[in-house]
Amino acid sequence: MRNLVFSLILLIIMFQNLMSSQEKNLVKAEIISNWDGVSNEFFLGVKFSISPGWYIYWQNPGDAGLAPEIKLTLPSSLKAGEILFPMPRKITHGDIISYGYYNEVVLLIPVKIVSKEKLAKSSIIEAKINWLVCSESCVPGGTTIKYTLRKAKKTEIALIKKYKNLLPRDFESSGLTVKNFRVERKGNLNLIKIEFAGNRAGQVVDFYPNLIKEFLVDLKSINVKNGTVELTAMPSSADAKLNFLNGIVVINGEGYELNLKLK
Repeated sequence: MRNLVFSLILLIIMFQNLMSSQEKNLVKAEIISNWDGVSNEFFLGVKFSISPGWYIYWQNPGDAGLAPEIKLTLPSSLKAGEILFPMPRKITHGDIISYGYYNEVVLLIPVKIVSKEKLAKSSIIEAKINWLVCSESCVPGGTTIKYTLRKAKKTEIALIKKYKNLLPRDFESSGLTVKNFRVERKGNLNLIKIEFAGNRAGQVVDFYPNLIKEFLVDLKSINVKNGTVELTAMPSSADAKLNFLNGIVVINGEGYELNLKLK
């Protein structure tokens, strides 16, 4: 009996070590920046290098998954903004639709220097990072990185520029206008319809919605045709009212951030 218990414990330890080793090989996270050593504003980047065939998630993971979490501990000389996610890919596994990134992605965080005097005394940034990486199965991962702010290398500056250019653009630059935005309640569902106008309206190919508090968007319901987007959302409670919608309008592989409110 004692030998059996020992064998089971050994198997558990071996399995945990195998999963830990596998996870470490699937995703590598590192911190970079584009600080020139002078400016008061810059971007901090969390670079994820992802094994071929595996992916991590966008801010809205979709039907399954978890978005990466980044918790920064900053010196008092620095102040950080919200995490910015580059344009994701739409990933389909059977009936499951997700949004995420293969191979590599850099999530960007705008940072301001509020005191260069304090920065000279302390410039260490700590980032606690967690993610879920998936393929046919999913493996959680995480790490804690300590990064000392310094003048960025040219390769870092170029990489951050690349992913800054992949951020969704302002909707105003799309050449489109919103002709109509309507939400109609039918039973347990909210039927959402957005009609676009403009020369590029016929080039809209998809819509990636952001998460909506108190509502579950049926991603399979998203239909785009002739400059019109239709989708459905189910409320989590009977009295929940849907009066806004945020997401990315996709035109020829480019993303434009759309923020709508009912008048």
